Amino acid sequence: MFKLNKKDKIGIPIFLIFIIICLILNLKRDKKLLNEGKFTIATIDDIYAMKGGMTCKYTYSYNSITYTQNNYIGRSKPKESEKYFVTFLPDDPEVSTIFLEIKVPDSIYNKDEIFWSKIPIKYNQKDFDIEFE
Repeated sequence: MFKLNKKDKIGIPIFLIFIIICLILNLKRDKKLLNEGKFTIATIDDIYAMKGGMTCKYTYSYNSITYTQNNYIGRSKPKESEKYFVTFLPDDPEVSTIFLEIKVPDSIYNKDEIFWSKIPIKYNQKDFDIEFE
């Protein structure tokens, strides 16, 4: 039978508390993005393998500053140079979430530094919600 030593008895609860705090902070971030976030256009710059899966690197601009972020792809199939909607916090533009299931149509993606309070096209709500699961 497996027996826990004193270090394990202390370490396991500390680890669980750490995981719970991370989950709470992530939920707060997502809620803030949903309530206060602005939407703009991001471009996929690179797709590469990382430990745990495929990742994309994307860029977007705000106040003439370009921000670069990474996001796990999951089941999405983005390609380099494709454009997608991203939401970010105006008071902390490095906090963002890209919507890899909601491509930007050709009719609007040539505009520089344009922002919306919501995604300006019709989309499937499931494609939006998947980024906040």
